[in-house]
Amino acid sequence: MLNDPTGQPAAVPDISRLLAYVADLELEVDRLRRQSRFVEQKATETLSRILRLCTAPTPGDALPTLAEVEATAQYLVEVVRDMHDPTGYHPAHDQVVGIAVRPLTEQIFRWQQRLAGAPTAVLRLDLETDHVEWFPARLRHILDNLFANALRYRDPAVAEAWVRLGLRATAGTYEIRVSDNGIGPPPGEERRVMDLFFRAGPPRTADLGVGLAVVKMLVEQSGGTLTATPAEGGGTDFVLTLPRYDLLDYLE
Repeated sequence: MLNDPTGQPAAVPDISRLLAYVADLELEVDRLRRQSRFVEQKATETLSRILRLCTAPTPGDALPTLAEVEATAQYLVEVVRDMHDPTGYHPAHDQVVGIAVRPLTEQIFRWQQRLAGAPTAVLRLDLETDHVEWFPARLRHILDNLFANALRYRDPAVAEAWVRLGLRATAGTYEIRVSDNGIGPPPGEERRVMDLFFRAGPPRTADLGVGLAVVKMLVEQSGGTLTATPAEGGGTDFVLTLPRYDLLDYLE
């Protein structure tokens, strides 16, 4: 056993909290990396379009209207706005706080719509409560990856792609259900969707399935569970049970 500088036995760190923080940090690094690449790409496209508008020959050498330039620039402004994180939504703030679920969910979904190129996808909310007391960055990472998975594997054959978030609170847990009408996992592979490196789509288009595996570990290290089952009519149902924390007890 290790001793501290006074010669007393050193305190043993809470390994479950440490693993949860590491998983949270891994998801945060991945999220910021994807955001950075996407914003850089959209900024380049926006500036190139504005340059083309201002230099392309037009009948009578007329300049483009300010409305065209403004509309092009406004798109980039909206992208950056969707990227903005509320104060305290970072793994370093490992503290339970009150979270307004609806605005957080809508922001995450808008961002994932942009990343997936799915502007017509629809978010459906079935919230029995609008607030939860939980870890804000951790909850955002969980929803971020589940929404990304649903939109990445949406079914091009359906008229309207949708993702549904259900939330209900019991005496000791929050139950969150994320379902979609996408392609779902291949038959017989339902139990493997959260395995490390599992890919539900064709090899050329699917990303390495690291996100869901880390999310599962994060949920379990937080004292919860995460299961995945085929949804009726197609798609996947992800069901999370997250422990409810007494804010004052946790801070103590």
